[in-house]
Amino acid sequence: MGHILRGLTLCVAVTVLTACGSAPSNSGLQEAFSTRIYPNDSKVFRYEFSRGDKTQPLVPYDQSGGFTDGRRVYSAAELRKKNERALQSGAERKLLETGYCREGFFVLDTLISYSGASLRGECKEAASDADRTRFNPETGNL
Repeated sequence: MGHILRGLTLCVAVTVLTACGSAPSNSGLQEAFSTRIYPNDSKVFRYEFSRGDKTQPLVPYDQSGGFTDGRRVYSAAELRKKNERALQSGAERKLLETGYCREGFFVLDTLISYSGASLRGECKEAASDADRTRFNPETGNL
């Protein structure tokens, strides 16, 4: 009986520690990444994210005069900075995951709002034959 109780206690402890130690979910965060290779071999991309949807944003306006994520209230300027940081890190993460811009990129334009942001950029390197095969320009939607 003691072995069963110890085994059960161990299972519960592992479950609790795993749940508490895991990264917070990006529940409500929607991302999109699209690429386009032009005939002159320039490679462009768009990365965007939104928090919730346009009719029910994840970060609603708070009666105190700011925006809330349920944990704290942000001013419009603070929320813009938060989304700006998330945009930069999200774009860099997506480019690293896909290997699209191997030598870095130039920012062409950005749009940042209280509920999300988008970044359009151009890779520093020209498209290779491997890029054309992997990132088919026919499927680009910029």
